[in-house]
Amino acid sequence: MAKQKKVTVEGQEFTLQSVSPSWYFQTNDECGMTGGRGRDTSKYLDTMFRNVVIAPAEVASQGMSYFDEKEDVKTPEKLIKAIEQFLRD
Repeated sequence: MAKQKKVTVEGQEFTLQSVSPSWYFQTNDECGMTGGRGRDTSKYLDTMFRNVVIAPAEVASQGMSYFDEKEDVKTPEKLIKAIEQFLRD
């Protein structure tokens, strides 16, 4: 059963749901986050938001576009750290 956790980032509440370790590591590899080739940070953030964040629904469906529309850099930066910590706990 997938674990869930609510986190608050920059005053906004997000509900996170776990993914399989295999999926997590494969996503890291595909986006170059583990070294060996150029990083695609935007793709990594978008993929993680669409697959780990389940609420608010706008973040789950729009991914990085949600933050692009708000011209918000700080929240996704802090949110990805919260997601990575959640998946490792």
